[in-house]
Amino acid sequence: IEAKMRSGLGLLLVLSGCRGLVQPVPSSKYAKRRFVLERIAQALTPVVLLSSWPVSASSETLGRLKSGFQNINFLLANWDSETFKSCPTTQVALAAECDRLPDKIPTALGLRSTTAPLYKVEKLFQDAIQSGDVDDIDSWTEATDAFIQHSTSAQEYAYTASFGEYNPSGGKDQVAKYMDLSKKELVQARDALRDVLTQLAVDIN
Repeated sequence: IEAKMRSGLGLLLVLSGCRGLVQPVPSSKYAKRRFVLERIAQALTPVVLLSSWPVSASSETLGRLKSGFQNINFLLANWDSETFKSCPTTQVALAAECDRLPDKIPTALGLRSTTAPLYKVEKLFQDAIQSGDVDDIDSWTEATDAFIQHSTSAQEYAYTASFGEYNPSGGKDQVAKYMDLSKKELVQARDALRDVLTQLAVDIN
């Protein structure tokens, strides 16, 4: 590692000699590695700008993220009509007495079709961050991590709801319970994706 550090520092001095980038090198091993990487990145900036690196996220990436957001928002806005399959007609039915459609959740999240807008959403996030359109990497990471976390939880609760009626001590009340939990997670996933789109300056109205 030390040999690589010395080699990296040598390259750094060559690249940055005329740019005033020579600064005191930290003593900590990890701080030193970070120092070298940061200085080399600064020295190579003109090379990056003249390369074929994209200047903005592709319209396809932005369009898919926006469509995915709209699909989730539609599902939440029409939750009852979209997720209730049938209810008893002989009396006033409670949610815990109805047949549900848990598969609506993974469908909206792009987990049921390779042509879904949010299919392989991590790849879409990667394409967007590489475009350089994101100003605050910490806010971006927080938003994308939140979406992955809450969308995964929403899918897991929906999956549990799919079998809630058939598990030991299960029933339609258990299905309703996990559908409610899935909806709460889906709301947070939707909000996180809105944050992502806002950071990419995408109009979601």
